[in-house]
Amino acid sequence: MSTAGLEAVMSRMADLLGDLSATLTARLDTVAMAIRSDIKEIGERTNKLESKMAEFAEAHNTMAAQVETLEEQLKVTMLKLTDMEDRSRRHNLKIRGIPDAVTPSQLPSYVTDMFQTLLPDTTLDSLLFDRIHRLPKPPSAPTKAPRDVILRLHYFKPREDILKALRDPEALEPEYGHISVFPDLSKATLQQRRNLRHITTILRGNDIGYRWGFPTRLLVTCNSTTHVVTSVEEGDKLLREWGYWEHPPQSTQRASTRRLDPEWHKR
Repeated sequence: MSTAGLEAVMSRMADLLGDLSATLTARLDTVAMAIRSDIKEIGERTNKLESKMAEFAEAHNTMAAQVETLEEQLKVTMLKLTDMEDRSRRHNLKIRGIPDAVTPSQLPSYVTDMFQTLLPDTTLDSLLFDRIHRLPKPPSAPTKAPRDVILRLHYFKPREDILKALRDPEALEPEYGHISVFPDLSKATLQQRRNLRHITTILRGNDIGYRWGFPTRLLVTCNSTTHVVTSVEEGDKLLREWGYWEHPPQSTQRASTRRLDPEWHKR
């Protein structure tokens, strides 16, 4: 091939390469522009999502704070309702162990005779019953166990005197030795007392005096000072301070009040 022909081929190839480069550049510019547009759109959408999630997190945290307030108000309300229920039962006594052979018509005289053995100086008029009857047997009770009896004393003081006398394990005559007498308390109060059972067990084991107050609270007397315990946490803290309880405090944080924090930093 002559020199002129070679130059023509080289010129032609240069033109083709130039056209190819221009075409690729144009295509790349178009693609880059489309990518930049997509990235910009994604960035704007991401920014909106971050802003919206920040709003959601703030709204959630606001509601979580409101839930805590409502839970505290509900707790106070339930305590007041429990106190009202317990006050409505203040004249009541529950008796367990009276044989089923004692008929409903015989219950008043049977129970009155038993109470007179506890309070021999009490008159019959002060042991007046507004009502007395048996309760349905709970499913957990033994099959052969007699049904409990509940009664309401017309006067409050004899009820307190009866419970005070029963603190002596030998207060009842042998013929009534199989019988137990309890105050009639609401389910919420009984559950709260069960929750505080490990505390009262430790107090008794260390000869520390206590008594129950209303609404449900534990009045503990130690070194001539009375301490009021209204929750398990307060009781455990008091025992730890006195060196009677070595378990670490339990966390009481509820999942419902968990706060949300955005896991990003807006630019």
